[in-house]
Amino acid sequence: MSKFEKLNVDIRKEHGTSAARRARLQNKVPAVVYHSGVEATPLSVDKISLNKALRTGQMIFEVNVEDKNQFVLVKEIQYHPVTDEIIHIDFQKVKEDEKISLEVAIRSTGEAQGVKLGGLLVQMLNSVTIKCKPAEIPEFLEIDVTDMEMNTNLFVKDITLPEDVEMITAEDIAVVSVQEPKEEKEEEVVEAAEMDEAEESSSDQEEAQGEESGDSAEGESKDESGDES
Repeated sequence: MSKFEKLNVDIRKEHGTSAARRARLQNKVPAVVYHSGVEATPLSVDKISLNKALRTGQMIFEVNVEDKNQFVLVKEIQYHPVTDEIIHIDFQKVKEDEKISLEVAIRSTGEAQGVKLGGLLVQMLNSVTIKCKPAEIPEFLEIDVTDMEMNTNLFVKDITLPEDVEMITAEDIAVVSVQEPKEEKEEEVVEAAEMDEAEESSSDQEEAQGEESGDSAEGESKDESGDES
């Protein structure tokens, strides 16, 4: 028995924008199945079963096309710009024993030490590309941030990979960082600027006092010379 959700699909006999619109009126989502070396197969997917299947978080589904069970991977989903409903979906045919490349989401786990001290956890990378067999595809990948101190980063190489899953994304790309709050940084900059200004002001006053002392000494020297003559 397959571990993948089944989708109700039909082969589309008609093509084009008008045909796609008619399919949507019948609560069907236009779709296409691609496979290398084979002509793409146009399908329509039952809207209710598709939405239900996608909510499981799976990316591979079982479909029956021309009385043959196939496994397909979601490659692209197009949404309506206003209603946000799915208006088209692209699938890629896959084999259960064939490794495929796909993107998988990243989730952080734990509470960073730097966050406990007031820092902010910033995630710079939300997904990575992996390669594995369909049955090994994880719903998401985890990265443990528990030991992160202030002003530190974790990278792709720090992501926990399940067995038999290969990482394709470069390992030196940063995933998450713990940063100091901007307000604190701005306050530090202001304090540093104020200290610099205070030091400059003090230095200017010392120079001014030195010049006054020099002028006074020079005046006294001239007065003494005048008295002697």
